[in-house]
Amino acid sequence: MSIWNWADKLQPVPSSARISLGEGSTPLVRSRTIGPSAGMDNLFFKLESGNPTGSYKDRFAAAAISHMMARGETTCIATSSGNTGASLAAYCAAAGIRCRIAIVELAPAAKLQQMMAYGAEIFRVKGFGSDAATTGQVIKKLEILGKQPRHALQISAFRYSPLGMEGVETLAHELAEECGGQLHHVFCPAGGGGLTLAVASGFAKSGCHPAVHCVQPEGNDTIVSALRSGETAGRDVASTTTISGLQVAKVIDGNEVIPACRESNGTGYLVSDEEVWNAQHRLAREEGIFCEPAGATALAGVLKAVESGEIKTDTAAVCLVTGSGFKDSTSIERINTESDCPLISLEEIS
Repeated sequence: MSIWNWADKLQPVPSSARISLGEGSTPLVRSRTIGPSAGMDNLFFKLESGNPTGSYKDRFAAAAISHMMARGETTCIATSSGNTGASLAAYCAAAGIRCRIAIVELAPAAKLQQMMAYGAEIFRVKGFGSDAATTGQVIKKLEILGKQPRHALQISAFRYSPLGMEGVETLAHELAEECGGQLHHVFCPAGGGGLTLAVASGFAKSGCHPAVHCVQPEGNDTIVSALRSGETAGRDVASTTTISGLQVAKVIDGNEVIPACRESNGTGYLVSDEEVWNAQHRLAREEGIFCEPAGATALAGVLKAVESGEIKTDTAAVCLVTGSGFKDSTSIERINTESDCPLISLEEIS
């Protein structure tokens, strides 16, 4: 199974150029504890951590690199906070394409190791991710590099790579097929907003119409406040969140996310880093779901929506769990602060 199961909904790519590592068709599981404890019997988790490199970005990379193969391009220029880089590095390795990636300054070491394992050429840039001006300047330089012969710029946003983002839309196609007309809400974590926009766009094409909600950390509020207050455009910020993957100080797809969410009858939710960490902890301890903090952000959003009474508890909602816990070892250490693995003798086993 792969995103190419939905080939009729994607821009055409010759079969010989299609790259797949088995992305897509990820598990959809019902909450056994967290949902019922909040009064929701129909809370579900879409486990995108089940993709080949451990995140939903494999959907993007499969489409983006396939289009590069079809055009005969041989060097991928990219930017990433971690997961996009890992996905592009893996798919470039499979396709025999050179991969060069500019990384946000605060990307977790585990994500850097994964990119390098696939053979990517990577470098971190001071201020990239947290400072909007620096972020914009980095992207401008990469755009110049991407215009060289047989090069292509791949950033997981509709603004820069709409063909790649069509691969992310398959997430909505899967949910529409799995849930039919019984799905009322989908909660999406957002940094630059590309995932939220892809999900909303995918549902619009599939004929399934749940409310699509955008969830951001309070320290990276480029979209949510504007969405909730009736504004038409997002805003650049000085990103202060520690949630890896959602540190995108510059508005990228945010201005398109705002109308897309509104048209779906969705809205936005701001959550604290502490609420995200708590959701990550609960997913592991109560649901057996091992995810990075960004992957728990949607759950933090749905819990806030239920607490505020903005969604009914008898509706069906899906939280997108976007990345594996193996992506961010520091966050797992936080979960395990009160746990230990002592070394004992054979005689001490009891």
